[in-house]
Amino acid sequence: MRLQGAIFDLDGALLDRAGASLPGLDPFLSLMKVEDVWMYLVTGGSSAQARRVLDHSGLSPFFRGILSAPEHGVSVTAPALYEKAVRRLRTALPATAVFTAREDMVPVLKAAGFPVVLVGPGHPPELQAMADQVIEDYGAMTRRVEG
Repeated sequence: MRLQGAIFDLDGALLDRAGASLPGLDPFLSLMKVEDVWMYLVTGGSSAQARRVLDHSGLSPFFRGILSAPEHGVSVTAPALYEKAVRRLRTALPATAVFTAREDMVPVLKAAGFPVVLVGPGHPPELQAMADQVIEDYGAMTRRVEG
């Protein structure tokens, strides 16, 4: 099944600890947009703060919306939050990948039926094996397409 949607966890899947975009992120999101993949953001903080971060980093135009776990009364690790993002995107759950750097999310999301992309280096081999895709940086994804 072709990828229809993508949900990104703001915490570690888009920005580094200093608030800079992860390597290769902008070209990767641009490619996703060209491929007509609809994108949503999930955050453990407020949606207003997430919007400011996206605006500051120039990433706002890529995302159709933001879901804040606290504003919805759930944990950022609750599958219901990601299921709500799928409903808002109007995509099929098996065709909507979740991009996360949170190691605790991999088994939770897999159990809920999501394709999972584990972002960043240094994840334990058992979690890498559980994820559908592991990428150390987004540049690797665009190099595969260009190459």
